[in-house]
Amino acid sequence: MSPRLLVASSIFASACLLHAQEKTWPEVEKFAKAITSITWHLRGTNTLKHLRFDGENFHSTTPTGESRSQFKEHAFVDAGVFQLVFSEQRSAWYFVSDDLKLITPTNVSGEIEFKAENAAAAKPVVNFPQDIQNVVWIGGPDQTPIKLRWNGAEFEVGVKTKSWEVQKVKPVIANRRVFEFMHEGDPIWIVFSQDGTEAWWLNIADVFGGHAQGSSAMASQDARATGLSPQQNDLANHAEDLLRSGEPIRAATLARELERKNAAKQDALGKLRERFKLLKP
Repeated sequence: MSPRLLVASSIFASACLLHAQEKTWPEVEKFAKAITSITWHLRGTNTLKHLRFDGENFHSTTPTGESRSQFKEHAFVDAGVFQLVFSEQRSAWYFVSDDLKLITPTNVSGEIEFKAENAAAAKPVVNFPQDIQNVVWIGGPDQTPIKLRWNGAEFEVGVKTKSWEVQKVKPVIANRRVFEFMHEGDPIWIVFSQDGTEAWWLNIADVFGGHAQGSSAMASQDARATGLSPQQNDLANHAEDLLRSGEPIRAATLARELERKNAAKQDALGKLRERFKLLKP
């Protein structure tokens, strides 16, 4: 087996679904308080369309914010990031913008937690990815430790069996403090904590969008005209809104997700690429 496949196989074998650890840092507590009573309208989702935190629990709500059901398990993972656990096999991570107006939900199929190798020397991640350059994070099982490092040009993923095997990838920025790269057609997100001491490897199954109640929507292309499903068309309209409102990173993240989900539909794929061609380098 080649070093590249060895690294990938070891990591995917290690990634499992975990309930993230609840944080009680002042920045996280401030974030939890700030989002209380905000109703988010989620875009591109199948069932959960509206979400609100009441200060204690998250609720699926009506469009006006009235509770329909309550989620039993959640965790505030970091400032601007929380997790909902739907079952032992299914969880979702949510990434909220600094101004609390935008939200990026993701369905996650596997997670690995990492700690900075030298936590005492870690600094807050203000400028991303410059502030994480050459920091090493360690995680994974004891018998097969994994190390992560951004060297300024490539993201290094190392796995130790008899010796260290290193795979280098070219990531893109997918969200605030988030790298994305692909493995065999599946997106991987590496999420870095605000204080620079932790990171999380996420196997991403789906990426969605959303905005706080009161944010206006502009794009309204018809699903039949785009060749997309109603849910995907809703997400594409949201991505166009993001692009028009000066959010190219979030828009590009959703455009990549739509391209992945429509890779076998050449007509829809062509229309997507034409619609979002401004996002291409």
